[in-house]
Amino acid sequence: MNKRLPAYYFMFTTIIIGYFLAVQLKSVEDPYQGIVTIPKIMEMRSEIESINKEMKNLASSINESKLKLEEYEKSMGKGDGLDENMKKELETARIYADYEKVEGPGIIITMNDSVAEVGEYENEDMYLIHDADILEIVNELRAAGAEAISINDERVTATSNIRCGGPTINIDGKRHAVPFVIKAIGDPITLETVATSPEAYITLMEYYEIRFDIQKVEKMTIYPYDGGYKLNYQKKIEDGE
Repeated sequence: MNKRLPAYYFMFTTIIIGYFLAVQLKSVEDPYQGIVTIPKIMEMRSEIESINKEMKNLASSINESKLKLEEYEKSMGKGDGLDENMKKELETARIYADYEKVEGPGIIITMNDSVAEVGEYENEDMYLIHDADILEIVNELRAAGAEAISINDERVTATSNIRCGGPTINIDGKRHAVPFVIKAIGDPITLETVATSPEAYITLMEYYEIRFDIQKVEKMTIYPYDGGYKLNYQKKIEDGE
């Protein structure tokens, strides 16, 4: 058995855990309080864009570790040659990497565009759900301890790409339309409290009569990420190169 294998598993798990801690700390760093104003909304969107850039910068390290993990699984008969402790480490790493189907308690948030009448001088976009809105809510759920998240049953990973697609939202290249159903596994009471607090992003959106329904559930299923990872430009270099 390759003696370097445990080190790769340790590296992989450390990268994943460290990444989530970074995202969570960024999410709770600057809670939005006070009167809702247009400049404040623009500031929020600017910070979301900054978070997205950080996610892209860290994505390459996570992708390389995931690819290395898949190579080891294939070369060793999908883990059949591993001892029990390493099998458990492998399973834990796959869960952190969002490769496993999981279940547990949490909350389900159903979101839909506003049906309010838009005034003559109002911006109609403020009454619609955008990719930035979804990202902010996902970050708040992560900061509240959500261990797994999906949107319309599409698993949200550390490297998920959520973008505007006109009247729809693209998640990792797949198009989704309202209503958006966000599932988050974690402590239901904590998740609901954070999602509905006066400082929460949902509270801001309710100002524009965006429709929300939040349910606490004792057990639900979140499916694994089923996409692929491909590195086009970076390559591994040996020490000293």
